[in-house]
Amino acid sequence: MKENFTTDSLDNRHRFDAWREAVCSRLIKAQARQTYNDDFSGSFSYGSLGDVHIATHSSQTSLLWQRTTDCIRHHPNHDYYLGLVGSGTGTLSQNGHCSTVTGGDVVIYDAANPFDFAMEKMAINIIHLPRGIMEKQAPAISALAGKCFDLTRPGITSLKQMVAEAYLYNTEQEKPFLTEQFANTLFSIIAVSINLQKSNDELKPDLYRRILDYLRQHLDDPQLSIATLANAHHVSPRTLSRLFAAHNTTPMNVVWQERLLACRKVLVSGQARNITQVALDHGFSDMSHFSLAFRKAFGCSPSSLLKAERRMM
Repeated sequence: MKENFTTDSLDNRHRFDAWREAVCSRLIKAQARQTYNDDFSGSFSYGSLGDVHIATHSSQTSLLWQRTTDCIRHHPNHDYYLGLVGSGTGTLSQNGHCSTVTGGDVVIYDAANPFDFAMEKMAINIIHLPRGIMEKQAPAISALAGKCFDLTRPGITSLKQMVAEAYLYNTEQEKPFLTEQFANTLFSIIAVSINLQKSNDELKPDLYRRILDYLRQHLDDPQLSIATLANAHHVSPRTLSRLFAAHNTTPMNVVWQERLLACRKVLVSGQARNITQVALDHGFSDMSHFSLAFRKAFGCSPSSLLKAERRMM
């Protein structure tokens, strides 16, 4: 269900303050002021599709929105926002980027960092993008904050169409599971469009780093495999294998190496209760295989490290 707000029925003296409060209380806390002392007229709508929050606001005057360090300190918000400009012009400045936008342009801005967004009689549609979800699905997003999308890249037409349909979508007339599917599709299209703003070569180093971080956090999962790693990062197993081949290794070689290193670290730290538990805690289920792999990697048995550590205590 959407909330709709307009200044039409308000006394002109209170219009801007009321409109600013409506926008800031539902989107991003920011300082906003009129560039000129013109009569103000504006509208704002806000709603959700499942977990996806959408908004649109328009004003018939010149404005400056500023998300300052003071705003960030007093009103923390770590999410991203996608803006699709409907009409008017503006300039978005963030992270050293300065982008001039007009009708049809798409921008990303990051509430966790300061930005200035000057708007001249602008109408803009906004999608709230939770940081955790988007940085997992679209690792390129942080580099785009403050930039205008390249409209010649693939995915833009679908993105614009999906955003337009999101504002027409009536949650009261559709079944909840269909609304959830629609919202998930919207997120996926946004993520793909963001990723396509950068070339595959630019994305690969970041993807490799993220996969390494992920597998190090899941070493205790005995079901960790190429398929689970690929699914967790929305790529195919073939793409994953080729990515690791570029580093002269394979995904599972790295998994086993990281598991062995983690086991060795526990054994030499004196925190191990017994070798079997250390192996199980790091994804090994075959003790014979673990001992052989450990000896091959480090030139000694796991029991020798455990005994040595106990002799020192």
